[in-house]
Amino acid sequence: MAERQGNSGASVGRASRRSFFKLLAGSPLLAMAYPALPPNWPQAVAREARHRAAAGPRPAGVPCPDCGTEMVFAPSAGAGRNAAQETGAAEQDRNRFLEGQLTGQVIESPDEAINVWDMEATTHSGNLPEHWAYLHLGVDDFETRKANREGFQRLMIRPRRLSGDVSGLDTSVELFGRRWDSPLFLCPVAALQAFHTEGEVGCARAAGARGTLVMQSHASSQAYEEIAEANGEPHWFQLYAVPDWNVNKRVLDRVSAAGCPAVVWTIDLLGGSNRELARRSLGIDRYDQPFCQNCHQHEPGYARPMRRDVGGPAGPRVPYTWDYVKRLKDATTMKVIVKGIVTREEAELAVEHGADGVFVSNHGGRAENSLRSTIDSLPEVVAGVRGRVPVFIDSGVRRGTDIFKALALGADAVGIGRPYVWGLGAFGDRGVDKVIDLLLDEFRMTMRQTRTSAIDQIRSEFVMERRSPIMMRGNRLGFGL
Repeated sequence: MAERQGNSGASVGRASRRSFFKLLAGSPLLAMAYPALPPNWPQAVAREARHRAAAGPRPAGVPCPDCGTEMVFAPSAGAGRNAAQETGAAEQDRNRFLEGQLTGQVIESPDEAINVWDMEATTHSGNLPEHWAYLHLGVDDFETRKANREGFQRLMIRPRRLSGDVSGLDTSVELFGRRWDSPLFLCPVAALQAFHTEGEVGCARAAGARGTLVMQSHASSQAYEEIAEANGEPHWFQLYAVPDWNVNKRVLDRVSAAGCPAVVWTIDLLGGSNRELARRSLGIDRYDQPFCQNCHQHEPGYARPMRRDVGGPAGPRVPYTWDYVKRLKDATTMKVIVKGIVTREEAELAVEHGADGVFVSNHGGRAENSLRSTIDSLPEVVAGVRGRVPVFIDSGVRRGTDIFKALALGADAVGIGRPYVWGLGAFGDRGVDKVIDLLLDEFRMTMRQTRTSAIDQIRSEFVMERRSPIMMRGNRLGFGL
């Protein structure tokens, strides 16, 4: 995890981190982290060292004959390399950038990010293997996680060239009477301090500055109240129901008292999930390892903030059926959104039983292994809802074009999970801000390319389906999904 640093100390912190990793590279302790490192990291370090040694002292500057500014030249072939070696090194650099376009590159500043996969590579390079496995995993063999990306890549966009005026784009959307700057929102993801010390607070701070909706996980590292303070207003809360109804009611009362406008009940994990990578990464000792005790169960009775202080009289053990939606509605004035709907039949039932919103999700490929993407599920869910309540979607969103495609097929708002956590793990709130910026820049570009100037102009006519997806991005061990 990275500590938060002020701008004045950023360059010093980066230099210290680089020095630390170079020192660590020669230590046998690094062997414990090998599974979390990209396979080419030793070559990259060695290549940089050779390049610096061969370059020698920088040649004297030559002023530009026009403006007088010193011109910069690459090291000459005579400084330790012949012309053939110099040509090969230049070609290797070009290949490095081409490879990075498809796999992401480790970067030292959020300003260097070209797309969200640069954040993935950077967070992976500095994260604990167990924490990375939790974020990265899908269930079984990752088929559904891969399907989420293939679903978006199977959809083609039909651009327009001269129709309509896009000089002033309006990306705002209204949800339950509150207008947001864009349809993009941050999905609930558990335990964000596992990736950066700023945790959920850092994400909320970045989202609040951009007018972006935040949904907090029930299993968050930080409490609702401090996250809301960082966000600048109360945000939405995601509920993992437990069998004891009174415990759930006490949690609902707490967030409602703090001003929470909506609760998102997640139902796609009620049947469990086969997360093999998590079990492999923890080994036989699981959270009982001494190092893990720093965070997990490090004191008697330890629990994450939103699961603390919920004791009291036991309540009925209510079965999870559609009647549970009504029970939630009767227990609170907050809006109730049901998360994990992927079929038309259940979308209809959710609305009939009082849900204020329907959330199309397969938990980013972390719930059931249906091999079916959420974007494939979206049209039938929209048909079942029939415009009666807002429709949300997540899982597999990585580009601004993905946001556009989901809106064209009927979604009212589109969520990201892993991408903003990659940004958090890489650079704290600055990384989250950059991820939001990258996706919305791509989204606005797509709006201009289709000559749509407002969200309600994005319709199904702009999207069509091809027979098979185009999977360009590298997929070694699931990277680039």
